[in-house]
Amino acid sequence: MKINILISILLITSFLSFTCVYGFAQSENKFLLGNEVLLKNSSHFINGKKLGLIVNNGSVLSDGMHLIDKLSAQFNVVKIFTPEHGLRGNDLNEDYYDDKSGINVISLYGSKKKPSREDLLDTDILIYDIQDVGARFYTYINTLFYCMESCFENDKQILVCDRPMIANADYTDGFLLDKSQSSFVGLLDIPIAYGMTCGELAGFINDEYFDGKCMLNVVKMENYSRDTDYESLKLPWIKPSPNLYYPSSATTYAGTCLFEGTNFSEGRGSDKPFEYVGAPYCDGNLLAKQMNSLNLAGVTFESITFIPSEISSPSNPPKYVNETCGGVYVKVTDKKIFEPVKTGISLLYVLNKYFPDFEIKKNKFLDKLAGTESLRLMLNDYTPLNDIFASYKDDLNKFNSKREKYLLY
Repeated sequence: MKINILISILLITSFLSFTCVYGFAQSENKFLLGNEVLLKNSSHFINGKKLGLIVNNGSVLSDGMHLIDKLSAQFNVVKIFTPEHGLRGNDLNEDYYDDKSGINVISLYGSKKKPSREDLLDTDILIYDIQDVGARFYTYINTLFYCMESCFENDKQILVCDRPMIANADYTDGFLLDKSQSSFVGLLDIPIAYGMTCGELAGFINDEYFDGKCMLNVVKMENYSRDTDYESLKLPWIKPSPNLYYPSSATTYAGTCLFEGTNFSEGRGSDKPFEYVGAPYCDGNLLAKQMNSLNLAGVTFESITFIPSEISSPSNPPKYVNETCGGVYVKVTDKKIFEPVKTGISLLYVLNKYFPDFEIKKNKFLDKLAGTESLRLMLNDYTPLNDIFASYKDDLNKFNSKREKYLLY
């Protein structure tokens, strides 16, 4: 009897020991966002400081709590700066007093894109915590640039809370920016898909534009690698911008956003913007057949029809509202090998070749998105696809070599 009791005690003790060790290992290996690491290990950066936050509706912790609520409960948050689409994803691009947080909000979209000296007088440090999608024309990274520039000019600190890549973190592609095409959808000399987290990009910006002299601190994520699949992190999905309904939309965005410079719909007003693309003049079966014949990596094309509806976001109204559009569903089958920029350019090429009603807008907005007039000119000359891709290869290789030193994961 005593032997049986002793054995039972040993088994229970062993089980509890295993549970404690295993539980500790699990805790140690838990993924943490940059904002969570800030609160856990790096709060000495912000203790006793007057904080200005650069945030939007997606600036949340893993449990969905907004960073404003978390920080203002413990620290002195004096001001909020917002990028395009405003604080709560409602396109309120103006200065106002936010009733929910009780803090003044300053918009950095529209006529004013950079914090002024007066805006920073009552702040000690800015904290940037915004999810982007890794595309040069996604304007949040330009807000990051201008905030860093203002901090550099006014001797203020900026702290960037890092966030994961939604698309493949190792994917870079596309034309680099020609200075003649500089705009708020193309400000930095990087390719369309640049393959860096916001923290990594901040390091690049600091060295390349401010000679490393901006007072920048990047709070890295914990237990994150470049192989980490975004959806495996089980983070609350809050649309980074009004028309990116799903992580899959953000994956295709770097290619299909190019349609904003054409009379072909990028899918706004449909169930899957940037994945469903089309137009009333398009034969979806023909487009799908031609695109699938290219055997592009990690993607197939399914013929669809959709009818765009009105949307609440006024910044980019849908094309062809209430009209039946033929087109394709850009269905990503393998994110690790999918190349959204080449896919977007290939769609432009096929549309230009097979659909007489397809047009590149005369305002040359495609040049702003592509970062160069070369793409438009080559499309109009029916330059073979492989030659289009080859035309930017050397510049992309040079960028990739430069990029390596800024990677944190």
